[in-house]
Amino acid sequence: DGTDGEQPAPADHHAEDRMTTAFHGTIRPPREGEAPAAAALVVGAYLRALRLSHGVTGSDAAWAIGSSAAKVSRLETGRLHRMEDAIALLEHYGIDDEPDVRPALEHLLQTPHRNVLYDTVPGWLDRLHACQRQAESMVIYTAHTLPDIVRIPDYPVDALTQRLRADLHGHIPPRAPLTAGTGGDVTLLLDEMVLHRPLGHPDMRADQLTHLQMLTSTEQGPRILLVPRWALVIPPSGLLHRMTLHGHELVAEEWSGFVLYYTGDAVAHWQHRIRAAMAAAVPLGQAAVSLPDERAQDKERTDGPRPRTHLVRPESRLSLAPGGEAVL
Repeated sequence: DGTDGEQPAPADHHAEDRMTTAFHGTIRPPREGEAPAAAALVVGAYLRALRLSHGVTGSDAAWAIGSSAAKVSRLETGRLHRMEDAIALLEHYGIDDEPDVRPALEHLLQTPHRNVLYDTVPGWLDRLHACQRQAESMVIYTAHTLPDIVRIPDYPVDALTQRLRADLHGHIPPRAPLTAGTGGDVTLLLDEMVLHRPLGHPDMRADQLTHLQMLTSTEQGPRILLVPRWALVIPPSGLLHRMTLHGHELVAEEWSGFVLYYTGDAVAHWQHRIRAAMAAAVPLGQAAVSLPDERAQDKERTDGPRPRTHLVRPESRLSLAPGGEAVL
């Protein structure tokens, strides 16, 4: 159709941001040089992932909403203007049969906070997977748990996450696990503490660290950096993803049962945190890592406390060893 039906922007931008689709049915697309609203960027990625998973071309999707392939492309990359277009595509992909998905999508598109999106409604994990799969580059920063794309099969997943995700029926599969030949677009930023999280699994931890080393054995693999505890960098509480999505920066803060998204000015806080961590980080291949021996600690608990001189000193758990390998 050649246009999105856009109207001239009103002078009061704050009043415009307060408008919701519940009353107007429209969402202002970003102006030139402006980041898309978080909801529009995330929902666009979700709709594109659904289209690709169903083998639907851009032209076929355009026919479904009576528009052009160019408009579908703009919608999928964050220039969503009419809620009706998103709902029509949802129906075309067969997702509207699930009663909770349509109102969930409408709820997301009605959010008054343009650069922040709190996504806890049905389909939230699908939308996160959609963003991850389409990201041109990604930095993952964690001190809590390893992301699933680098876990070995025996890596323990906490009970809360398992419970909250057990009944989720996904339409978008997660990004494939990384290998030494894939993941050159991914930087994994690990707070040192994440290597000590799986308590009581010394053999698994050794295997997991070996797997991480294998991933970095070639230039085609992901970049893995360790942030030592002595750096005193405050890590995120959840699993943080900084993605470049269709040329725009999107930050996703993943928790067990929801995701917080940030675009535009709202990403500045996380940019600062990630830069500080990157500045203090050590490449995995240049660090010697010593993990405590649980068997010795079990014996200590049985026989009583030992002098502190017998315990591994914190500074020995991560020390610089240029050119060396990680040591258990």
